[in-house]
Amino acid sequence: MTSLIELPERSHAQRLLKLLKPLAMANRTARGPGFHSHARELFSYCCVERERLASVVSETNRIGVVLSGEKEFWLGDAGQRFVAGDVFVLPKGQAFDAVNIPSEANGLYESLLVDVTDVPRWVLEMPGARTPSGFDLRVPLGGELVDALGHAAIALSASSHAGALAGHRLAEVLMLLRRVPAAVCLFEQSLAERAAWLVAGAPSRRWTAQAIGREFGLGASTLRRKLREEGTSLRQVLAAARMQLAHEMLARGEGNISDAAGIAGYASRSHFARRFVSVYGSTPSEVRLRQGA
Repeated sequence: MTSLIELPERSHAQRLLKLLKPLAMANRTARGPGFHSHARELFSYCCVERERLASVVSETNRIGVVLSGEKEFWLGDAGQRFVAGDVFVLPKGQAFDAVNIPSEANGLYESLLVDVTDVPRWVLEMPGARTPSGFDLRVPLGGELVDALGHAAIALSASSHAGALAGHRLAEVLMLLRRVPAAVCLFEQSLAERAAWLVAGAPSRRWTAQAIGREFGLGASTLRRKLREEGTSLRQVLAAARMQLAHEMLARGEGNISDAAGIAGYASRSHFARRFVSVYGSTPSEVRLRQGA
């Protein structure tokens, strides 16, 4: 197992813990052991006894901070150990064995987890790091990253809906992690996700398998095959991406329902509204009215 981080980084770790102390204290006084949601993208985990978990799989890419106790991740015979103040990443879909060890000081193991579900395009376009050559989930700490992580966690916890400030704070964290080898997993996206980003950048363009394939250096049949392997289709990707754009337009109060229907690719407002409700559980009018409330 790799060793704990060296002493020069411990000052950064201690400062990060100090920034996150209000969140940790709130969790200890209001919640018991288990997995708890603080906001849409912010979670914590707590246990009071040492536990060994086999084949833990994260449903999303995540950034984690150990708040109390120690944590070990194992991939086969390779392992890493983390203590309070250490930061780690968890790639979506990868199975690890994990060990959570409560602190002798307070009898708790605690960690804070931030879901990374959307990466801004401008961050993705930044030069990235090379994929690490071995098993490495550790994020080295620096002063800027400590400030960004602390501010992002506080902003995310301020509301059950991550607002503009929280999104900005999280983007700052991702920007700083873009060149960190261990964090490469946060920025690798499926072909469907990459195609959705492409459509979002030019929603009015007539996107075909040939046009999207050219952007990725793939033939049309190869593109369709790879999307099938991911459990989707080009038609589903296009529909979902355009519907998301329509939702965002209405949520911002821009345009009217006919404009949103057009962006989503619907000539009929009634057909658009039915599909919109099936996806979001609210009518287009309700979403637009909430923005003006």
